[in-house]
Amino acid sequence: MVRSGFRMGTTIAVFLIAMLTACVPTVESPAAKTPTPTDALTSDAFFTPTALLVTGTSLPTVFSTPLVPTALPSTQTWAYTAITPEPAELERWREYEEALGYAISAIYGRVPCEDILCEWVILGRDAGKVYVSAVCSGIYPYGLITSGRCAVVYLGADGEVQKALTTEGISAPPAIGRRKLFPSGIYERCIHTPDDRMKTHLESRRANPEPPLIVLDATPMP
Repeated sequence: MVRSGFRMGTTIAVFLIAMLTACVPTVESPAAKTPTPTDALTSDAFFTPTALLVTGTSLPTVFSTPLVPTALPSTQTWAYTAITPEPAELERWREYEEALGYAISAIYGRVPCEDILCEWVILGRDAGKVYVSAVCSGIYPYGLITSGRCAVVYLGADGEVQKALTTEGISAPPAIGRRKLFPSGIYERCIHTPDDRMKTHLESRRANPEPPLIVLDATPMP
């Protein structure tokens, strides 16, 4: 009786062990599992910074530098202001033209006065001196030359024109010559005086002789 009970207990134990063994899930080895595309997308390692560093190219670090505006150098604007000529100056326009033509032609070589035409505007006056911005055109042996200069016209006691001078006409460096000939501000205004209209009229006067613009502009229209 005892032996029969023992056998029955052993049989029940073996049956329980077999049942428990069947319920335990089989664990596959990681090396034996074949990865799928879904595994790659759902893997935690795919989204880690380490994976990015290994599989991708690291980007350079960009530093943000604030832009500081640079101040532009200030420039002075010179106003062009011509002085209305006096009646005596208009009457003597040929004397002005001859003196200016003589002074400027000396830079390139002397030519007859009849081969030189000049246009000018008056920028200032001071005790027998008239400061002008002049453009002269002369026919030289090597061709026609048109040149602009700042000049001083010297007048006599009765207003007659004695001579004209440019910085090239005195024995001094240009910077010193400008200070000797022109008061402060006159030379700067002179070099900023527009001369396109004067040059155009010089060309016209070669074909159609007439007085310079300084005379024509002051003459009332009929």
